[in-house]
Amino acid sequence: MRTALLSTLELTREGQPRAFERLGGRPLIAWQVDLARELGCDRIICLSTKNDANIQEIKAIAEQADMEFQLVAGPLPLVGMLSADQELLVIADGLVIERDALPEGFGSRPSVLALPDEPGIAAGFERIDSEHAWAGILLARANIAAQLAEMPPDSDTISLLLRLALQSGAKLIPLEPERLDTGEWLLVKESEALATREQALLDQSVERSSWTAPGIALSRRIARALAPDGLARGPMIANALGIATTAGAIGLAQATYLIPALGLLAIAALAIKTGHALSRLKSRLLGVMQAGKGEALYKLLLDLALIAILSLPTTLEQAPRSVFLPLLLIAVLRLAEQMAPDAWKQPLQDRVLLALILLVPAWFGVLEPVIAGLSLFTITSCLFFQRKTKITRA
Repeated sequence: MRTALLSTLELTREGQPRAFERLGGRPLIAWQVDLARELGCDRIICLSTKNDANIQEIKAIAEQADMEFQLVAGPLPLVGMLSADQELLVIADGLVIERDALPEGFGSRPSVLALPDEPGIAAGFERIDSEHAWAGILLARANIAAQLAEMPPDSDTISLLLRLALQSGAKLIPLEPERLDTGEWLLVKESEALATREQALLDQSVERSSWTAPGIALSRRIARALAPDGLARGPMIANALGIATTAGAIGLAQATYLIPALGLLAIAALAIKTGHALSRLKSRLLGVMQAGKGEALYKLLLDLALIAILSLPTTLEQAPRSVFLPLLLIAVLRLAEQMAPDAWKQPLQDRVLLALILLVPAWFGVLEPVIAGLSLFTITSCLFFQRKTKITRA
């Protein structure tokens, strides 16, 4: 069993708890919970003198990750909560690190990460000897906590455990000081530094897209502009707007307003795609890519709506003929998505682009022959892609 010890006691220069500064729309300590989970911890012990809404939020985050959560106010209660057969992961209050920045092999044995003394101390880390400063994270046998019973109740628990880990023979693993310059290893002392780190984190998490798929590219840029504040409720609002606009587009088509209907559908597709981009950005920030079931359902909704818009108004007798060409177009586009080279896939998936393309022939009254031509061109492209793939494999 491995337990993580986190803390909410340290303050920034602005006087706010470091642990509850926001990073990517989440409390900083929530990122530490994620890190602890990835390093194999199944329990979080949090050092705090309060049990307020902030603590309850972290408790909920830990429990959602199937981790036990316990709250303590000082070093003495830890003695009875840890046993000799357990391991203890200690993360400094306010530490933000890139997941990939941990040295290879950390977590496999008791160890203390360290930085050279001068840059480490300048960055706010605690000195541990004449040449090193603690880098803010360590792993030790939990039996070192037994010695906390001999310490004053108001002692600095984290600092005590650091000294005890070193005395117990935990291996010292040095880190390159350059990690402090790149921002991948940061001990938050002021809100401004965290804001800079947040912008870099969001920029790294945005999925790139070429303007050959303008709807997808624009949606991802809108998502980046709305982050981090829009990550919580943004996907729900964007998807709701997309559904409502889609319904409006179908209504306009039924009322014979085809051009406004296609324009409104392009807006609906952009809204839904923005909702997906926000959801994926949030997932990438959390380091957990969720399955795309919701995205597939919304895409099906847009495709069915486009078929309806291109077919309406119609009667029951005319429906098979009215639906044939739009249905064929969507079917071959979906087939092409599976067979096309990677560079073509996003334009083929972009329903904003498709709706805007169809606006032009709708304006000139030549929509049916253009749909037929697009379908034929797409089918020919599929055959070409398939033939090229066979030749390449041969």
